[in-house]
Amino acid sequence: MRKLAKDLASKEILNTKEAAVLLNVTTQTIKNYIYSNRLNALKTPGGHHRIRKSDLKELGFIIGEERENENLNLEALTKSYNFLVDSFITTIQALIRALDARDIISSGHSERVANYSCSIGKSMGMAEKDLRELRLAALLHDVGKIGVSENILGKPGRLTDQEFFLVKKHPEIGKKIVAEVKFLEPIGDAIRHHHERYDGKGYPDEIAGNAIDIKARIIAVAETYDFLRSDLSFRRAYSVDDSLRDINLASGTQFDPEVVKVFVDNVRTNRLH
Repeated sequence: MRKLAKDLASKEILNTKEAAVLLNVTTQTIKNYIYSNRLNALKTPGGHHRIRKSDLKELGFIIGEERENENLNLEALTKSYNFLVDSFITTIQALIRALDARDIISSGHSERVANYSCSIGKSMGMAEKDLRELRLAALLHDVGKIGVSENILGKPGRLTDQEFFLVKKHPEIGKKIVAEVKFLEPIGDAIRHHHERYDGKGYPDEIAGNAIDIKARIIAVAETYDFLRSDLSFRRAYSVDDSLRDINLASGTQFDPEVVKVFVDNVRTNRLH
């Protein structure tokens, strides 16, 4: 079939069947273009249609090897784009590891949150593009803490009201930081709202329910689980069962019930730790 299409590409006048083979469409599709007067065609004395290849090109059809070249170019562009995105994410991961080291939570927090988040997103049927944005948002959810003193982030005891006020600014700072990078603009709301609560009692905007970006709702559950499962200076890490119990108790108030259900099921079936 490919050889036939290449042979036909050298012809300037085609019948309807040849045009269909060349364009990889049905003969009826070619006839429909002719009958609707969108495609000029010549009629033979016997009543058969003859089509000029130039008329097909004027309609925007891609001919023979041109189609193959376009597909090859698209494949190459897709590979290059994915390579750039992967390199970008790798760079972000390296920077985030340095940022995580300033916090009281054990190093690797953001990467674990990203992994948990993507597990939820996949189980919820998220598209590849949304999963990529979810991973980026989860990796960068605490990037705004770069504007918070290390003395506060690493403080072993309870924060004062003033210190907690400063920590609560990090989602807003984080959105401002990613807004400076065009590629990261789509994840701004997920970063700003990962501390919002499903019941509207979170921060910084006190929005509720589905008004909260789904990526933020996912990150909220993933982050809390990692916090509970981490050894801190003032307490030991919770067990898996105790962590899931606390998350289930907050379903419908702090967390989106659907996200909680998906995450708990994932932990129970895959033993995500």
